[in-house]
Amino acid sequence: MGTAAFSKGTHYWELNIDRYDNHPDPAFGVARINTTKDMMLGKDDKAWAMYVDNNRSWFMHNNSHTNRAEGGISKGSTVGILLDLNKHSLTFFVNKEQHGPMAFENLEGVFMPAVSLNRNVQVTLITGLEVPKNIKQ
Repeated sequence: MGTAAFSKGTHYWELNIDRYDNHPDPAFGVARINTTKDMMLGKDDKAWAMYVDNNRSWFMHNNSHTNRAEGGISKGSTVGILLDLNKHSLTFFVNKEQHGPMAFENLEGVFMPAVSLNRNVQVTLITGLEVPKNIKQ
């Protein structure tokens, strides 16, 4: 979990995939401070995530998988997360391109950046970035 909490405004951050051996599948997204921390991000009703492997991805919330999209990550990939609390939405990017449709809508409340990393996955967080302009609704 991140240490910054967001309740309004538009926020964008990226995670560089520094280590990934195509077996553990990380999840990236946002969560409430009281999300369950001993299970994968998106399994409970307090986290919204993109679960991704080397070939495809899914969006996950409350243990429900939706919107499978082709294309995954590898070492050197960048995963972007756009939390737009003016539009109450969450959108994901892989290598600067929007990945799938808008992932989640009707988001209200306070959210913190969050990731689930299994063994053999390392990432670097990059903040202070411009919001992407190429957003599909």
